[in-house]
Amino acid sequence: MSANLGWDILVEISILFSFLLLGSYLRAKIKFLQNYLIPVALIGGFLAMLMNESFIGKIAPILALPFDMDRLGVYVFHLLTITVVAMAWREPEGKKRGKDALAMGFGASTLYALQGVVGIGLGFVLMYTIYPDLFPTFGALAPLGFGQGPGLTYSIAQSWETTKYFEHAGNLGLTFAAFGYFWACFIGVPIVNYGIKKGWATLVKDKSQISRDTYTGIFSKKSERPIAGKLTTASEALESFTFHVALIGLMMLITFVFMFFVVQLLINMGAGGFAKTMEGFFFIFAMLFTLLMRRIVHKVGLGHLIDNGIMSRIAGLSVDFLVVCAIAAISLAVVIEFIVPILITGVSVGLVTLFFIFWYAKRSFKEYQFERAIAVYGMLTGTINTGLILLRMLDPEYKTPVAQDLVYTSAIALPLCFPLLLMINWPLKGVEVVGEGWIHADPSAYWQTLLGVFIMYVILMIVYRVTGLIKFKRPLSKIWLDD
Repeated sequence: MSANLGWDILVEISILFSFLLLGSYLRAKIKFLQNYLIPVALIGGFLAMLMNESFIGKIAPILALPFDMDRLGVYVFHLLTITVVAMAWREPEGKKRGKDALAMGFGASTLYALQGVVGIGLGFVLMYTIYPDLFPTFGALAPLGFGQGPGLTYSIAQSWETTKYFEHAGNLGLTFAAFGYFWACFIGVPIVNYGIKKGWATLVKDKSQISRDTYTGIFSKKSERPIAGKLTTASEALESFTFHVALIGLMMLITFVFMFFVVQLLINMGAGGFAKTMEGFFFIFAMLFTLLMRRIVHKVGLGHLIDNGIMSRIAGLSVDFLVVCAIAAISLAVVIEFIVPILITGVSVGLVTLFFIFWYAKRSFKEYQFERAIAVYGMLTGTINTGLILLRMLDPEYKTPVAQDLVYTSAIALPLCFPLLLMINWPLKGVEVVGEGWIHADPSAYWQTLLGVFIMYVILMIVYRVTGLIKFKRPLSKIWLDD
């Protein structure tokens, strides 16, 4: 068929959506997937990954699906922006958050900084011992993948690949994000079940209280179905969903125009490398512009035109497709090549996350301690959606304030953790590009980075303690204190 009609893109997108449908069917039918609450997008993504050229293509090339791996990365990059902008358009709901919500935000930020110390530190240790060819920012991919999800991880890693020739950086970033989901599902769900059995959960005292819908991922005929959103425009004039998508498109356009001039200015100043790095943070500028525009829209009395429900649906669609694209783009050949450093770094970051979130919980939260710990754990091994999925096992109807507090946690954590997102780029100062490769030019930049991240962790921990948001109850060696 005619190539100029873009059939390859249409077929590719259609295949990926078909894997989402297949994943939904398998989740509804297979007990194993239900018991571990494996997200449908993750199921579909892994199935797509098995059918890409790096796996089935090596065994039976004729069966490999026509995925353009670079284009899948492009989808991930832009879907991240759509997700962030959709969430930024939402107006915060509910009453003023309490002290526990603030404690969740500081706890998540402190733990994310600790993930950075462990991941970056181990990356350097591996680079100076058994893996001398490891790129200096390899270790940073673990906290990025675990704490920020596939979209941001790919965005930053891809900039390292294009500016400093960190080979397979984007693919490795997606791999660590998938590893984080593994920790969320296969470690998080058994811990939830264990907590219910031990009586740590506030509302759910027995697994039988968890609805069947939570496990299958599909509402039954008799279930009460939540409202997706409310119309804010007359459909005969403009479909409300279209209006909300247009708002997102407008903010992406404004951001693109701004970034175009900024990048051109940096290139003219001889800072082309930094310009490419800036492009990786496109989503952050889009979010900031959206937050500003949202305030303006509400100031002029037009805030009623933006419905939180519809924006959430758009963000949900974007996240689902982002995840299936991200997993589908993973190259098994790259995973096998780096399997040992991936396992060492990923397992270490996962264990630290698991240990400290439950260590914090009893010493920091006054109410719903187990629910808050599980929600933050899910967010720091995937995305906020992962945290909400795990929380739903403990709070099926979101009757507690924990779900809303988790959204608040995300808002607090972004500015607190932003310095870390900048610092992880500092090792690039110690790398010199030679042809289409790289060499170590100034290794001191590596240790400056590790020291900077450690200092950030210490400062956050001090603030966490001084503000009274956490108390060092003894015995300090005990993870989960008795009531």
